[in-house]
Amino acid sequence: MEPVRAVPPPGRPDPPRAESPQSAVELARLLLAAGYEPHRIQQRLATGDELLARSPELPSYLRRLGDADELAVLLRLFVLGVPVTRARLDELVGAELRARLAGAGLLVQDAEVVHGAARLVPHDELLIASDHAGGAEAHADHVPGVHRPSVALAHLTVRGQGERALDLCTGNGIQAILLAAHAEHVVATDVNARALAYAAFNAALNGAGNVETRAGSFFEPVQGEQFDLVVANPPYVVSPEATFLFRDGGLSGDAVSEHVVRATPAALAPGGFACVLIAWALDPDDPAERPRSWLEGSGCDGFLLHTSTDDPLETATVWNRDLLDRPDDYAEALDRWLAYYRELGIEHLGYACLVLRRRVDGRDGWLEAQQLPRAALRPAGRHVRRLFEMHDQLSAIGSDDVLLDRRLRVVDDAVVTQDTRFEGGRWRAENLTLRLENGLPFSAELDPPTARLIRELDGSRTLAEALTAALDSDATRATGLSLARRMLEIGFLELGD
Repeated sequence: MEPVRAVPPPGRPDPPRAESPQSAVELARLLLAAGYEPHRIQQRLATGDELLARSPELPSYLRRLGDADELAVLLRLFVLGVPVTRARLDELVGAELRARLAGAGLLVQDAEVVHGAARLVPHDELLIASDHAGGAEAHADHVPGVHRPSVALAHLTVRGQGERALDLCTGNGIQAILLAAHAEHVVATDVNARALAYAAFNAALNGAGNVETRAGSFFEPVQGEQFDLVVANPPYVVSPEATFLFRDGGLSGDAVSEHVVRATPAALAPGGFACVLIAWALDPDDPAERPRSWLEGSGCDGFLLHTSTDDPLETATVWNRDLLDRPDDYAEALDRWLAYYRELGIEHLGYACLVLRRRVDGRDGWLEAQQLPRAALRPAGRHVRRLFEMHDQLSAIGSDDVLLDRRLRVVDDAVVTQDTRFEGGRWRAENLTLRLENGLPFSAELDPPTARLIRELDGSRTLAEALTAALDSDATRATGLSLARRMLEIGFLELGD
C-alpha cells in the first residue's frame, strides 16, 4: 500500500555536500538529463504549484507518478519524500547518477529501502536542496525550501554588474546564488550552521564559485565591511515562538525588522542598494510610520514596496500551516499567537520589501511607500531602480511649471486594453486599462479624459501642450497634471527629452 504521507529517513541526515565543484555541477547535469526540471515535473504530477511534502494530495501524486522510470524514482525520493526499494533504485536510476547522489550524501540506506536525504526542487534554471518539510517539527535549525517571500525578494532586488554583495540570513542560499550571476563576490551569512551547509552545497550544485559563507548573527560576520548590494530575508515574522531559526527571531514584536533596517545602512557603500523583507506593527492612519522612524539619520533613500497588510489571525494562520494535520495543536498555536498580538496591542501587520539606496552626499534621505498590486510579481529590479531615478529627476525638476515644459512619453512596456460586453444585441466598449507588461505589475483604469491624455503623451509635445489638446478645462488640466506626475513616479511615463 502506498504511504499517505512523506516518510522521513531514519535519524537525521546531515546536509548534502559537494565532493568537488566539478562533481556537484556534474550531478546537476545528470539530474537535468533525467528530466529533473520544472516543466517535466509539473507535467508528471499535474500541478503548477509548489509541491509540499505534507500535501494531502500525496496519495494522488504517487499514483499518478508510479515508479516505473528514472524520473519517477527521483521525484519520489527528492520531491515527495517517499522511499523506494534499493532494487528499484538500482534498476531504474543510471549508475553514474546513483554514484553522484551517494557521493553527495543524498541517499540514505534503511534495510531494503532508500530515502532521499534532502528535498531537491528545480526553480527555473536552479536546483535548490533543503530539508524535507516532514522533519520540521522537531528541529530549530530546519532549513526550508524556496517560499513565496524568497521569490518576491529575488524579483525586487536591484541588480548591477560586478558588485560586492551580501546575502544576510541566507538560508538555503537561493539569493546568494542569484547574486553570484552578476556580482564579483558574494558573502552569505547565517546563524544556522545547517543552513550554511545547504547554501554551500547549493552554490556548488549551481556552479556559483564566487559565494563565501560565514557563520554568525545578522551583521556580526561582516562587521566593519561595506557592500554595493545587500539582500536580506531575516526571521522577520512577528511571532511569540522561538521554534525555528528561519522564522522566529527571538525578539519582541517587530524588533528583528527594526534591528536589520537600522543596521543595514552601515553595511552599504555610497550609492549601494539594499533589499530587505520586513514586517511591522502597522498603524492604518500612517502605514509607513514605523519603518520611516527606523531610517531617521540613516543617510539612505528608500521605497517601501508594501506587499500586504494582514490581521493577526491571517498571520497566525499562514505561519502555522505545518500543524494543519494536527488540529488540536493547530488550534492551540492560533490561540497562543492571537494572545501575543493582543498583549502587544497589534491589530494590523504590514509586510514589505524595503529597498534602500545609500546617498553619496551623506545627507538624510527620503522614504516613499508604494502599495504593490496583489498580482503575482515578476522580475522587477530594473523597474525598482527606475523608481529611484525618476524620484531624483522629479526632485531636480521641482515645480509644476517646469514639469509642464518637459516632453513626456508613455514607456515602451505600457499596454492599453479594452473590455467589451455583448449587451442588448450589440457589443459595447467598457473599461480601458493601462498596464505594464514588465516590471512591477501596476495597472490603472482609464476614464475617457485620461485615455485622451495618454494618447497625446508620445514625446513629441510638452506636457502643457498635451494637456491642452486632451482636456477642455483648467480644472481637468490641473487634475491631468497631477495624474501625469503620479504616472511618472510609478513608471507608466518617462521624460521624453
